[in-house]
Amino acid sequence: MSSTLYRKYRPKNFSEIIGQKHIVQTLSNAIKNNRVAHAYLFTGSRGTGKTSIARILAKTINCTDQKNSISCEKCSNCKVINDARSLDIIEIDAASNTGVDNIRELKETINLPPTQLKHKVYIIDEVHMLSTGAFNALLKTLEEPPAHVVFILATTEIHKVPATIVSRCQKFDFAKLPLENIIEKLSGIAKKEKITIDAESLEMIAIAAEGGMRDAESLLGQVISLEDKNITIKEVEEILGTTDRKFSAEIADLIIKKDVTKAISRINNIVTDGYDLQIFAKSLTNYLRQLMLLKINPELKTSFVYESTEEQIKKMLEQSKGIELCEIILALNLFLEAQGKIASAVLPQLPLEIALIRATHTFPANSTEYTQQETTGQINMVQNETSSPNMLQSTPDAQPKISEIMEEEPVIKNLDPTLPEGDTDLYTVRNSWRKLLEEIKNHNHSLAALLASNCQPISVSGNEITVATPYDFYKEKLNDHDNKLTVESVFGKILGLQIRLKIVTHKEAGIVIEAPKEEIKNDAPGEQNSLINSALDIMGAKVVEE
Repeated sequence: MSSTLYRKYRPKNFSEIIGQKHIVQTLSNAIKNNRVAHAYLFTGSRGTGKTSIARILAKTINCTDQKNSISCEKCSNCKVINDARSLDIIEIDAASNTGVDNIRELKETINLPPTQLKHKVYIIDEVHMLSTGAFNALLKTLEEPPAHVVFILATTEIHKVPATIVSRCQKFDFAKLPLENIIEKLSGIAKKEKITIDAESLEMIAIAAEGGMRDAESLLGQVISLEDKNITIKEVEEILGTTDRKFSAEIADLIIKKDVTKAISRINNIVTDGYDLQIFAKSLTNYLRQLMLLKINPELKTSFVYESTEEQIKKMLEQSKGIELCEIILALNLFLEAQGKIASAVLPQLPLEIALIRATHTFPANSTEYTQQETTGQINMVQNETSSPNMLQSTPDAQPKISEIMEEEPVIKNLDPTLPEGDTDLYTVRNSWRKLLEEIKNHNHSLAALLASNCQPISVSGNEITVATPYDFYKEKLNDHDNKLTVESVFGKILGLQIRLKIVTHKEAGIVIEAPKEEIKNDAPGEQNSLINSALDIMGAKVVEE
């Protein structure tokens, strides 16, 4: 091959452009009606046709025999532009010419008339790379250029272009190309190169290009470089280092069906075949994201139309009917977490296997989940006996995300299934309170200090025990999900029953604690000192300097 595919098959006129129909139509009409602007700004992702359309626009407005805004490709102007020999088409790489001196040089030559063509065209690529001084130097020239000059600016990072520059140009946003358009172009190139390649392989290349035609053509060129006239999907997978999209669809299907055995087996097959699990995890996460968007609203398919065919979207819509939105988001969080652990794991597939187990809700109902709590300089493992067959408990870091998902549903705390159900009474509870204060120290010293600070059981209703605390701060701490479950678990074992706690303040319960007479004069300071001392006990802190 004499040149790379994207250069060899670069479109030569507007009729050969695939995608960007709104831009092509607008520019064609402007040329047809003789309303060509003095400055254009093309913005969008890499490989979406910005430079190609800039060159076509430059050629078309200089073509002496263009018809319906299509350059003739035969006149002397078209030929000299196609051969890149025209002195009137000036392409500037702003990444290499960032300084103000480069723009000053441009300003010195801009007033000179074209040597051959009707218009002198300046194409400035990656214009966002210009320095502040260079932008300022360009500003006035861009606003009022000579009549024979047309500026075409191109950038992938529009947010870095000053608003003063943007306001002086006609701005066109280049969208990522839909999957079907990329496959169509690649198929045509394969035929011209006399290469046999199946639709699945082309689809995989198009997906890997992420909406960029240049990337797709480069990948196809890499595949063709095998010097194999009959390219198989296996060869494409080896070159791209990726797995087929079908793997992600299959795993998602197994998660929906809660078939963890087949899902884990499929993951291990992928490992055995030598695929990169990092790339697979990214592919699966992206697939679940698309599933989430379709579950919210099928109209959101426009967000990833460049990644999926209509047939694939139709299949995902069917899948989305068999899974709840909260389950999809849970799976997404789990696989995002797993992806970060693959590189450091002893067995790379292990994080994915654990994520699959948890995403399919096959975590045993009476299993024991452990959380780490740092107390007095040591890390203790605290047993959490609150797992449910219907709601999977996540790690502490992921737990808030799950609670946010389920915030509209009532949170149901699961009692210890190993303890019998039954009612208790206030006398028994108060007699066992001292034992609770001793036992809780083995689990959480801060909780023990808090409960010992004027907290007391005041009433019992069935298996619900109401505990009064002196301050709102205490109430908030005891109502913390993990703290409350720990107290319920420990006290339940002491009482031999399943129990629930209800936390109220003394004020809410109507309890008035009178201070001793000798402390009445110093009521405010005493109360303040008491609160500070209690807080120090709870936090395990001490006063360094008073």
